[in-house]
Amino acid sequence: MNERLRKRIRERLAGERGTIFKDAPIRVTLAYPNTYAVAMASLGFQTIYRLFNAEPDFAAERAFLEDAELAPPGRLVTYESGRYAGDAHIFGISVAFELDLVNIVRLLRAAGLEPLRQMRDPADPLVLVGGPLTSSNPWPLVPFADVILIGDGEEVVPRLAEAYREAGSKAAFLDLIEGMPGVFLPDRDLREPHWATAPLERLPVYSQIVAQHAEFPGAFLVEAERGCPRPCTFCLARAMYGPTRNVPAERVLEVVPEWVAKVGLVGAALSDYPHVKRVGHALLERGIQLSVSSIRADRVDRELAELLKAGGLRTFTIASDGPSQRLRDLLKKQITEEHLLRSAELAREVGFKGFKLYQMIGLPTETDEDIEEMLDFTRRVAEITPVALGISPFVPKRHTPHFGDRFAGIKTIEVRLKRIQKALRKLRPRVEVRSTSAKWAWIEAVIARGGPEVGLAALRLEEGESFAGWKRALEEVGWHDPLTLPEPEGAAVPLVLG
Repeated sequence: MNERLRKRIRERLAGERGTIFKDAPIRVTLAYPNTYAVAMASLGFQTIYRLFNAEPDFAAERAFLEDAELAPPGRLVTYESGRYAGDAHIFGISVAFELDLVNIVRLLRAAGLEPLRQMRDPADPLVLVGGPLTSSNPWPLVPFADVILIGDGEEVVPRLAEAYREAGSKAAFLDLIEGMPGVFLPDRDLREPHWATAPLERLPVYSQIVAQHAEFPGAFLVEAERGCPRPCTFCLARAMYGPTRNVPAERVLEVVPEWVAKVGLVGAALSDYPHVKRVGHALLERGIQLSVSSIRADRVDRELAELLKAGGLRTFTIASDGPSQRLRDLLKKQITEEHLLRSAELAREVGFKGFKLYQMIGLPTETDEDIEEMLDFTRRVAEITPVALGISPFVPKRHTPHFGDRFAGIKTIEVRLKRIQKALRKLRPRVEVRSTSAKWAWIEAVIARGGPEVGLAALRLEEGESFAGWKRALEEVGWHDPLTLPEPEGAAVPLVLG
């Protein structure tokens, strides 16, 4: 093993608590197609790690694409024992983001495995892919995976382990799991299965490993609620995670170890979680810092704001999502300008150091007037408190009412971003504008709604990913989607700037 990689792994393991070192006949590699820091902030990845290690005869170890740069080709290693990642019976991949599709190809190569399922032989590990992307759109993963898991891993992993122990071969294993809820077999299924939904009794899920080198250093994560009661039309949370399941406060608190110094509560809409204040106060009484993953403007009040401030939260983050009230109503966001302004006032009154406001642009039916309303509103927020305005292009997703809506267009979004930046530049430093790439949002939209051919396009990009490369690869595989037209030669949706 490269000495730099050995040192990196040693330092990271030294900063972990809860790592499982286990020897068992059935070896599982759980690999993440991104960095260690991102992976260790993923409750899904950590939960699958714990579930497999809880099974008799199974031992799961972790590997991360990031380490491939320091390993010989095909010799990516695991953290727990240092064995080669590809030396396993099951090679599991957890993928959260559309833009990690190319990284899946790189990850398989780094482990010494052929990316294409059809190029692997029965002696190779079973390649199992799960995570948020598989629930959103599994089809681009079809060329690579032997098994795709859709839905809640808590419900699927024990059944997979039982079937694997019973089966005498890979083919026999696939026979046993065929038709299970949440199990999609690309070689056999013509449609997606029913999603696996874990009952409330299996919740909450929580960190197995507290890592100092994670995106949330030293934080113990607990999912207090799963699903979302809100009808927001652009969001996958309600569709992907099934009915809302609120975990009783006692069960949330009892899974938090006494030695933990910081807890991150996870959920799609934690301000709707009925026990958020009770849990927060109980953690503060134990001397534990507290952070939350999401707060809605229509539910936040002074008590909750003060609770979060006392728990160590420094920046108050709220999502507006629609640039105008008309578009927020279209998205069924259920918040008003008054809610958002009151949130800004609370951020100032309680003493938060920062106020972040998330917006989407490029929404269906969006006009110049909607953008103007957002600019006027941002100026009003800036009079209350300095604001960091995070702007993302709208990406239509499967399993939402917007699946058939057209991506607004790269040129259209870039024109609108330039207008926003120009209009708000004079308000610096009271207003800081941060935006994501329109070009990469288009790629995300292609992957979010694409089929197996999009996965084959990703296969052509493993050595060098770029926007131009994506366009070329999509053309080479014959990709076509009239809902997200490529734009470098095409015209953007007209926008009158006035």
